Amino acid sequence: MSLPLKEYSIDTPRQFLLEESEKILKSIPNWEKGKSYYQDTSYPVETSHKTIDGNYWCARETELKNIDVEKFKNCIIGTTEIGFTHSNHELNYVHPIQEMIVNDLKKYEDNGWSYTIHALYNFGFPLTKRYFNELVHVFVANDRALIISVPIKGKEDGVLGTYISIEEIKWTAHSVNWIVATTSSAGGMIPDFLTKMSLGGELVKDVPEVLAYINSKHFLVQVGL
Repeated sequence: MSLPLKEYSIDTPRQFLLEESEKILKSIPNWEKGKSYYQDTSYPVETSHKTIDGNYWCARETELKNIDVEKFKNCIIGTTEIGFTHSNHELNYVHPIQEMIVNDLKKYEDNGWSYTIHALYNFGFPLTKRYFNELVHVFVANDRALIISVPIKGKEDGVLGTYISIEEIKWTAHSVNWIVATTSSAGGMIPDFLTKMSLGGELVKDVPEVLAYINSKHFLVQVGL
């Protein structure tokens, strides 16, 4: 596996990102098991973690049943219309995000697409505001999709953070299996061990937040250009 937490080129080959992300996803069952969350609900979440090439990775997995699968897919996959991409939808359920700018959208012969983001997060004390510049690639198959985000060079409005995110959804008519694996650095003066301590708990929050969002009146409203 070779997907280190570093600054990638905007021209990083799409196939390389796919192949390395697939290797990480396949390795997750062998990671060290972490905490379980929401066991008394209809969306229990299992976490795991592993250090890969010096970077601490955390993953979560949940099986979502009896949900509106099409709404969920529309939210997580997004579309090629700026305002309705995966990252635009994140603005509605990842509450630290205060601003999301999407640019450079490209379509590919495999029916997938890519774009870049410049995002402002406000995590509160002690992290306060962090900016992220990311390249996002979306891959869609018949019953599966991957959304891969890696850091790139971009605007420097303040303290820059970095992250890699690999998001996989697999679906049937009535259920979705949802896996996310990520590694990150808050940047600035915040030591990485603090990010490591909080990563798992922060990662699982997206599960109930996404379900609340897709069932809200705000879903599929244009969320930012």
